[in-house]
Amino acid sequence: MSTGRRVLNAAFRWAARKALAAALPWLGPVAVVAAVLFLFIVLVAAVYCAMCPGSYTQDVKPSPEDQKVVAEYEGLAGRANRMDTWCVNPDSPSRPGGPSYESTPDNPYYESRGKVEYLGEMVDRYRNDFRLRLTWGQIHGACVYRNIAFNQPEITKEQREKTAKDLHPYFYYKKSVVIVSGKDGTEEYEVYLLVEAYTIQGWYQFHYEWVTECHDGGCVTYERLKSVNLVRPDRWERLEDWMKKEYKLRDDEKEVETARVWLWEATRGFDARAEWLAWLAGLPSLDPYFSAAAVPPEFVPFLKKAEEAFGIPWWFLAALFQTESSWDPFAVNPKTGCFGISQQHPEYWKARWEELKRMGLVSFSTPEELQWDPLAQILAGALDLRNKFLRAGVDPREVDWKGGGWKSDERVLKAVAWYKGWSDWREGMAQVKQVLELAEAVLERPAAWPVPGFYRVSSPYGWRKHPVTGEWKFHYGIDVPLETGTPVVAVSSGVVTFVGWQEGYGYTVCYRDANHLYLYAHLLPDSAGVKVGDKVSPGQVLAKGDSTGVSTGPHLHFGVKDLANDHWIDPLLVLGVKVK
Repeated sequence: MSTGRRVLNAAFRWAARKALAAALPWLGPVAVVAAVLFLFIVLVAAVYCAMCPGSYTQDVKPSPEDQKVVAEYEGLAGRANRMDTWCVNPDSPSRPGGPSYESTPDNPYYESRGKVEYLGEMVDRYRNDFRLRLTWGQIHGACVYRNIAFNQPEITKEQREKTAKDLHPYFYYKKSVVIVSGKDGTEEYEVYLLVEAYTIQGWYQFHYEWVTECHDGGCVTYERLKSVNLVRPDRWERLEDWMKKEYKLRDDEKEVETARVWLWEATRGFDARAEWLAWLAGLPSLDPYFSAAAVPPEFVPFLKKAEEAFGIPWWFLAALFQTESSWDPFAVNPKTGCFGISQQHPEYWKARWEELKRMGLVSFSTPEELQWDPLAQILAGALDLRNKFLRAGVDPREVDWKGGGWKSDERVLKAVAWYKGWSDWREGMAQVKQVLELAEAVLERPAAWPVPGFYRVSSPYGWRKHPVTGEWKFHYGIDVPLETGTPVVAVSSGVVTFVGWQEGYGYTVCYRDANHLYLYAHLLPDSAGVKVGDKVSPGQVLAKGDSTGVSTGPHLHFGVKDLANDHWIDPLLVLGVKVK
């Protein structure tokens, strides 16, 4: 018998005794539901401890069989996420002034209209598909819940496969061009943008706007994320409908909601986000690991729109929201119900939506449609903070943001403390201090270009034919041609996590900040001026460029990984973050 099976059986016997003893005074339907939920949460935790390498449970060690099962789950999740990935405009990419190729609630792409060209991969430039993907933990949790509800001893392969198929997401993308103009001329390349997602986390439609940004002697024209809306008001409709059918739950709204909350919260710890959050929580201070580059680039335009509307600098809002949610638009506090990037309380959401609509900042017809839109969440948070400033006796536009006065302005301290929920602002000074430190870090540490003096990108992020192997593969970074021996520099503050050789990448340096991992590849052997554990700042020399590893000539391969969602993002989005 495997470790996982032994833990499962032991946990079941222990939890059953505890749950039944607790339920005796409350016999009836409520006790049955409570007992099932309690058994479920204990079992998920126990099985996860058995399967997870590096478990905190010292007397439970993962067996090879357990690790094999996890690998099978991960394979199932990967195939499920690729099962329905479609391009809606394969022959005519979106261009400035042309059709948007976006859907509306009245005319969605799901279930058949958007199936024009099968892609077989998650390819969104902004990686919103990764935020909404099906994880192995969700498949496993759904299977465990069913086994407890029906008192079944083990999870079969057929059950895992059926669950993955039932819960798999549908992703619809459009092709769009990115136009880069510089001293060497104008180049175009194509990217994919997610326009609709039908998932167990909700049914969403994504909308974009054309923008042109100029810096470092060149201009880039591309489609930037503008807004996200729910197709139907109930985010959890698909998951709850499936649970009612799969688990034979009564058609009782409260009972179904309770079961869904427990299922979702119990499975959140299975993904890579838990490890990243644990790392963040263990830091004595985020300050050394934060800079402008650490702010998720897709949200910077929203922060700047909030600055324009309410007079609070975008970099100050970024620091505040980093401490609220770590930038997860779908985050929900199970105790308070507060949700999203700015952790909005559901009781106040409608009133803030009405105020934003009155100001002309949002246009959706209902607050439910807007609830999971990151722009709306950021605007609502800025509105709330603006009101806290007014309560403290100052319009935020009158604060000394350009000088250093904001750091010691008692009215700023009060506003932040009140936003954090402290009635006596002095008691919240530890949290206020953290926000001020992060704000100063963003202001004083703008993102740097990784190869000063060399700005041409020879191979962008996205699909390409590999220059050495000739295979059609996804390129998880950008290539910047350089001369051998050219210094490469840190783009953000952070701590070095790797220096050495990696297969394919050659001599490599990696470091991480509060939100991203940065990878520098094909470097000159032994040229690193840093070692693992060193703290770095924007513009600091890390090593020198070369052509080690699988390479056709001297260049830097530069990659940026989103640690919250455990995937590589387009580095140009991060490098475009400017403070002023």
